[in-house]
Amino acid sequence: MPVPPNVLNYHIGKGIVSFQEGSTGAFLDLGNAPSFKYTPTVTKLEHFSARQGVKTKDFTAVSQVGATIAVELDEITGYNLGLFAMSHVNEATTSNVILGGLTKTQFTGVIKVIGTNDVGNHVDFTANVSLVPAGDFSFVTSADGFSVLTINAEVQKDASGNFGIWTVHDTV
Repeated sequence: MPVPPNVLNYHIGKGIVSFQEGSTGAFLDLGNAPSFKYTPTVTKLEHFSARQGVKTKDFTAVSQVGATIAVELDEITGYNLGLFAMSHVNEATTSNVILGGLTKTQFTGVIKVIGTNDVGNHVDFTANVSLVPAGDFSFVTSADGFSVLTINAEVQKDASGNFGIWTVHDTV
């Protein structure tokens, strides 16, 4: 990888997002994902000394860590809509998929992004997650625009204690 400062380290992220339900089986490509965001959540506990007239911070400890993912999908497939609607997906038929909304209370598995960008190093990511829908699904829109499904994921700690694994590939 280029040593900073170097314009080859700038990154315009693009990638392929896929999901593996459970811990075995094939990863299913979720189609075009215009947005995939990872947000760490860190809770700190601050300590203040009371030995003088003005309290002063003398120590900060991290007391809790976690992470969430927000992914937007704009390919409205039976499987993707099933993730959003928290529904069992009957993929026995290819012409019609019937979904019973909010009938599956847990979607857990592994989410993966393979970096495919033209600018910057490729960044791959894999994490154990629990998926939950977020936002709204617009059956009808008043403005021209593609419908988007937003799905949030609670990142789960893996067996090694990681909240996701990043792999940065030097593309130079």
